[in-house]
Amino acid sequence: MHLRSLSAALALGLGLASAPLGPAPAALAVDPAPVQVTIAVPLTVPDGSTALLTADQLAAYTRPSGTLTRQLEAVADRPVAIGVDPRIIVSIRLLGSTAPPSATAWLDDLASATNEVFPLAYADADVTLSTQAGAERVPQPESLEFAIDPALFASEPEQPDPGTTATATPSPTSTTPPVAVPSTVDLFAWPYDVTGLAWPRDDTVVTADLAPIAASGYTATIVTSGNLARASTGGSMASVGESGQLVLMSDDSISTAFRVAARSTSLDQWDSAIATMLEGVAAAARTQPGTATVFVTLDREPLGVVNRLAETIDALDAATSTANIPLTQTLALPPTGSGIVDMPQPQDRLSQMGQVLEAEAAERGFATVADDPSLVTSERRLALLALLSNSWVDALEGWSEAARTFITESVALRNSVQLVQSSTFSLYADNGQFLPITVKNDLDQPVTVYITVRPSSALLSIRNQPVEVALEAGVQTKVNVPVQSLSNGVVDIEVTLASVTGVSLGSPLHTEVNVQAGWETPVVVVIAILVLLVFVVGVVRTVLRRRRVVGAGPDAGTADPGLADD
Repeated sequence: MHLRSLSAALALGLGLASAPLGPAPAALAVDPAPVQVTIAVPLTVPDGSTALLTADQLAAYTRPSGTLTRQLEAVADRPVAIGVDPRIIVSIRLLGSTAPPSATAWLDDLASATNEVFPLAYADADVTLSTQAGAERVPQPESLEFAIDPALFASEPEQPDPGTTATATPSPTSTTPPVAVPSTVDLFAWPYDVTGLAWPRDDTVVTADLAPIAASGYTATIVTSGNLARASTGGSMASVGESGQLVLMSDDSISTAFRVAARSTSLDQWDSAIATMLEGVAAAARTQPGTATVFVTLDREPLGVVNRLAETIDALDAATSTANIPLTQTLALPPTGSGIVDMPQPQDRLSQMGQVLEAEAAERGFATVADDPSLVTSERRLALLALLSNSWVDALEGWSEAARTFITESVALRNSVQLVQSSTFSLYADNGQFLPITVKNDLDQPVTVYITVRPSSALLSIRNQPVEVALEAGVQTKVNVPVQSLSNGVVDIEVTLASVTGVSLGSPLHTEVNVQAGWETPVVVVIAILVLLVFVVGVVRTVLRRRRVVGAGPDAGTADPGLADD
């Protein structure tokens, strides 16, 4: 309380010091109305590399000197709107009974604070990095069913009161009812005061971003004053383009001074920043007709252990030239016409993010192979949002490597269900023939695939295509595809694998089939020819012997013994 009083007194003094000296002209005899000020502060963590925060991370962030503790203590119950990363809330709740006590206490403190609260993008994702890289909508989280462990929500039996004697046989009602396992909706639920507010990183918006942002369900977008083309007489709310998309403008000069003051390491630096901030407020009062409005934001840079955020908020709140108003009231103000000064993201990041988005889109097509596609896509969507986190901005080399890793993992995922390469096949029967095709499923869930065989010639006929195959999780199996050989020869075949929606899976299999159509017929023909040859030889031999007998006449000697045998 002493610190707040000191800050308020200092701010009051600064406000008086900025007033003109000497008698005021008659036209200025009445002091202008206080400038309506709204302050927004993002509540985030510095590590954006993980889709969900671990228990160890949360314990570190919510300990007495942790970054989340410092941030919340500085803004709780002060006239500040808090933009909170939903990943923090979800991660604590997912841990169930294993969540660090400091994390659950921190979540309770956030819930009990009187501040207005609105959600940031999941993992504080960089909104315009995705839209400028080609996304038609701002990526949003999906199901969290893959991450829910029911065992973490089991209730422990009630412990007997130490002052009572335990019975030999517990009553059937002596245990607490089981705790309900949360759903995805339960994990994300929060009593937000404002929803549908997009907060891109400073100076990263182009005109083309607003359409996909609006298509994603956002009703207003925070944009810096340097990112807007508008008259200085306009207030905090603006509308852009023919569609009149709403923009909440953060004042660059005042916000910059606010941030310097919040991170000041000396009192002189803080005093100077506060004076600059109040000068900016006075300038707004002079340029805006009627009651002026100013929107002030803190950036996403982490707060140091030593910071003056709380004192800065108190000073701005106590100044006679300002009147703090809630975010909901500012958003309800009438907008003035404006335009966007395009400030695109760096091209190299956009190029790499475009490859990441293409990989994720390919994954979504691949996921149709699974019995429950969301178990594939939802986890990868969170990984994408973590890669989009604004916390990467100060570690771009690490981000580039993480983007390459995402693409590599995407390729591996899409190859987890595919055909197994095989050598040449041989077929030796007219009917009842099969091609043994091997398929593997390395996913941790069942899949359904469809095999199609395309021969290069009419020597081979494929029946009942495509062949549907159901595979359990983590198995490799051989599938007999029914075929019929029509003639002898070697046939090149192409075997493909697809999902139920026709998405190709893995690489096609190209091999040869050695077709021996009806091998029994040639054998029969050979045997028949041999029998015929024996018969013909016997006939010829008989005829020749009889001719010799006739040619010898009645004077011939004793008959040939061979003839007698005949």
